[in-house]
Amino acid sequence: MNLNMSKLDMAFIGLLSLGILLLLLGIIFLVLSIVAGRKLEGLKKKRPKNKKKRKKWQRICRKAEQYKKKRRRNGIFLLIMAVLLGGGASYTRYYQLTNLSTSNAAALAKIYYLIGEIDSQIESYNNGASIEKTEKNIRDLSQQLTSASVETAYMGLSVDGQKKLNRYFTSAKNLGINLNAQARVILENLEQMEMYQSDIEKIKENQQEIFKEYQVNEHALKQKK
Repeated sequence: MNLNMSKLDMAFIGLLSLGILLLLLGIIFLVLSIVAGRKLEGLKKKRPKNKKKRKKWQRICRKAEQYKKKRRRNGIFLLIMAVLLGGGASYTRYYQLTNLSTSNAAALAKIYYLIGEIDSQIESYNNGASIEKTEKNIRDLSQQLTSASVETAYMGLSVDGQKKLNRYFTSAKNLGINLNAQARVILENLEQMEMYQSDIEKIKENQQEIFKEYQVNEHALKQKK
């Protein structure tokens, strides 16, 4: 979860750009090899009868053969490197699509903790805790929740992943704002409390979907509480 997405962006662009460059160079070298091969075939058809000229012709043919082989060898090597770099770029992009940025992961962990604490405060109140203390605690927690939820999904994620994460952050932020403004009303009104508890459960459900999709270790988050 702890990764520097800006470095991954640079790595992806660098690998992809270099891969494309090597691909083009590889194609150029192979074309040069083919052209050289055709010229060599033409030279071989013009074998001179004169012994002296034939030696010179043989040297030229030998050099042309070496040139052709060298260009073909270089072309194949560059194409192999282009494929490897393309694979590296593809993996980097896949990693971006399937992993949260450090900022997103930190916000997710913070929201997870705060939602759990707010839920505990409501439960404590239902078990007899004072309304004044519970109201103060909920207001404090909801302010932190609002602050932690001012986060947007990393642009490198898939479109669906961004929508899901942004929807989660927005719902958590709205919950924080409303709880801070209506903490007393919620505690005094059973119907209001049940409505907000329902909202909290929906956020938890969305949370579980995100945890599953990005393989977040919930057990580790619980231990950090």
